This record gives sequence, C-alpha cells and structure tokens, in this order.
Amino acid sequence: MSEKSPRWESEMWNTIQPNPKACETCMFRPTEHNGLKLDRADTDTCVIYEEPETKPHDVYWDGADCEYYEAAL
Repeated sequence: MSEKSPRWESEMWNTIQPNPKACETCMFRPTEHNGLKLDRADTDTCVIYEEPETKPHDVYWDGADCEYYEAAL
C-alpha cells in the first residue's frame, strides 16, 4: 500500500504582499489602529474609509494611485 501524501505537498504556495505605494506618504494614513501605533502603511485601514470599508483592492495590493491621496506635510 502506498501512503497518500498531504495535499499541500503538490500545491503551489503564493505569498503576495500588500503594496500600498500611495499610502506611504499620504496624510490620511492612520498613525494608530486599535490602540497600537503604526509605523507602516500596509494596514488596510485608512482615515478616509470607515469600517467596514477598506482601501480598494488595487490600491492596497497592486500599488495603484488612490483618488483620495494627499501628500503629508
């Protein structure tokens, strides 16, 4: 009898990271989320979008321009 191997041994794993380019210098980037200070812009929250809304998929994942972008002073 042959042993059946786990399903994940034959699957390709994909580790796509968020790419919010416009958010890195945006004035609407949150500095705090759930009581924690944020250093990076890769959170899907934004001052413009109120929960349950989040950043558009293409802005958050693909680095597209955001219609609300304003450079931080």
